[in-house]
Amino acid sequence: MIFLTLMLSTFREAIAKKIFLGFFAISTLIILIFLFLINVDSVEGMVNMMESSGEEGIKQLVIGFQVAMINISYLLIITFCLVSVSSFIPSMLEKGNIDLLLSKPVSRTNIILAKFSGGVVLIFVSLVYLIGLVWLILSLKSGFWHVPFLYSIFWLTLSFAVVYSLIIFIGLVSQSTVLSIIISLFLVFIICPILSVREEVIFSLVSNSTVQFIINFLYYILPKPSDINKISMNIITGESVVSYMPVYSSVIFMLAVLSVSVWYFRKKDY
Repeated sequence: MIFLTLMLSTFREAIAKKIFLGFFAISTLIILIFLFLINVDSVEGMVNMMESSGEEGIKQLVIGFQVAMINISYLLIITFCLVSVSSFIPSMLEKGNIDLLLSKPVSRTNIILAKFSGGVVLIFVSLVYLIGLVWLILSLKSGFWHVPFLYSIFWLTLSFAVVYSLIIFIGLVSQSTVLSIIISLFLVFIICPILSVREEVIFSLVSNSTVQFIINFLYYILPKPSDINKISMNIITGESVVSYMPVYSSVIFMLAVLSVSVWYFRKKDY
């Protein structure tokens, strides 16, 4: 019961800071733009052309729209959502807030896990609204009900959860919202994408075995949100997934970082 109350407090904080409202507004705008795009004459003509080529043509068009929506949703989560939730831990640690929180009969472990769970559920609900409505609109418009598109809700939520666990740790150690934002965005937009193409790009330029080992080591221990997003798109397009290693290693990273965060919060004297 106390754990649920702490989770609900995260929702209340998101509502008070207009985070949930902001995501809802942006998602609604994307849906409206999407509705406009699929109803313009050029797209209507494309739909008619695809219909003339049969069910396969409609399927390709719908999947193309869905892949574009996944890319948009991924950028939306990484930019808006991660920036928004970066303030949750630093604001909790402010003098007065942390004193009141620790005075309650609740373990510090539950506090961290509730903050994490609340943020993840918040994003999951938001994605159900965004992707669920887009899926419904596309399905009604085309008559092609492509269920694998809905699986991306879980993949995108996982991508968020993995990076959010790191934000929680950075927030606990630094108590800085700005630092949490900078590190998480730098990791997701620069480090992780570069490491994911290490074999195709970096190793063709760097032949030193020691450097290659270090780069590989960093790739395997760090989260892989961009690779998880690629897995999601492969599932949507029907392509085979070569390996789920990015998922397993990212989950291990998330659990390890959360464990360290709990340990640090429990030993810290506020």
